[in-house]
Amino acid sequence: MSKGPELVEVPGVRAQGVDAARAQLESLGFVVQVENISDYLGLGYVFRTDPGAGELVPKGSTITLFLV
Repeated sequence: MSKGPELVEVPGVRAQGVDAARAQLESLGFVVQVENISDYLGLGYVFRTDPGAGELVPKGSTITLFLV
C-alpha cells in the first residue's frame, strides 16, 4: 500500500541570495519559481517563500521565492 508522495519540509531561506536559496531548494527536490514583490528593491534576497518555511509539502512541489 502506498503512503503517498514523500513529504519534505520547506527550509528557511529568508534573507539568502536568490542563487543560494534556489540551489538549496533544488537539492531537496523542489521546483523553484522566482517573483519580485510589488516594491522590488533589486537586492536579489529572499523576502518570503510560498509555501512558507517549516511546511511539509510533496517532493517535487514548486516553491515560489519572493525577492526584495
